[in-house]
Amino acid sequence: MKHELECPYCDGIASLHIEPAKLSFRKEEFEVNSYFYKCNKCNQEFTEEHTDTITLEQVYNQYRAAHNILFQSEIQKIRSAYNISAKKMSEILGFGINQYRNYENGEVPSESNNSLLLLIRNPIDFKKLIEEKKSQLKDSEIPKIISHLNSLIKSESSHTILSHITNLNQRPNRFNGFAQPSLEKLSAMINYLADSFPYRVRMNKLLFYTDFLSYKLRGYSISGLRYAAIDMGPVIDEYKYIFDFLSSSELIVTNFVKVDNDYQEIINNKVDLSLFTPDERNVLEIVKTKFGSLDTDSLKKMSHEEVGWIENFPSKSIIDYQKYASLLKHF
Repeated sequence: MKHELECPYCDGIASLHIEPAKLSFRKEEFEVNSYFYKCNKCNQEFTEEHTDTITLEQVYNQYRAAHNILFQSEIQKIRSAYNISAKKMSEILGFGINQYRNYENGEVPSESNNSLLLLIRNPIDFKKLIEEKKSQLKDSEIPKIISHLNSLIKSESSHTILSHITNLNQRPNRFNGFAQPSLEKLSAMINYLADSFPYRVRMNKLLFYTDFLSYKLRGYSISGLRYAAIDMGPVIDEYKYIFDFLSSSELIVTNFVKVDNDYQEIINNKVDLSLFTPDERNVLEIVKTKFGSLDTDSLKKMSHEEVGWIENFPSKSIIDYQKYASLLKHF
């Protein structure tokens, strides 16, 4: 999102503004950060497609969280895990022919359809549903789908134990930037930033700024992880467990070097940008460019100036993306 645009009403320049507002959706009212431009010359206010999208997404995300409605990423993840076309998913679930694709593209499901989507996240329940409707489906593809489901049922997630420790199993909410937590994306972020920011203390600051800037500009974090306000500044909640898991799983490669008579862990990056959208890559590049010449102490000091850290540090609590991303001081 651009911080300045040419004014459509005069020859002036309009600046981006973010102000609290209230919007309604399905007969409920939600508090959001409203994005709009205001001309510095004629004082006219206006929005464009991107500002409208971010403002409305905040409403939809809060509604989904309040009513246990699945998020876009979760709906996409279901079909990806089962390796079924959107058309076939709609057929199995009894939706309209394009309905599942519409949900993947952002349409908010009705409560009845959402209940069915919640059910089929479990491969055992999805298998039961397919077997109950097998006579109606009459499709040569069904045995293949059931075979795949059997494999999923037998397999165990490599994240199971870690998820219980680190909240990686949490659904999208305001404390993880309304994004599905992803260790794969986190490791790719670390590997990208590690070229210039090798130590854990500094890496945590860069990850915080990347995720919170992403939320400010896009309405979603990238990693889907939570950040706690502790004495060293904002850090990934339970970051030690997560970094150790990434290292032991070789999603990141780490070793130790001696610096000033002390050993510090560094990260040797193997950059893979394929997991990121162009907008996410842009956010990563902005953060990397802005902080490329700063040492760890300077970056730590800057993070202590952020309202999200200042207000949450006394209780060492989790920093709310919805409340604090728009207040980033250094972006």
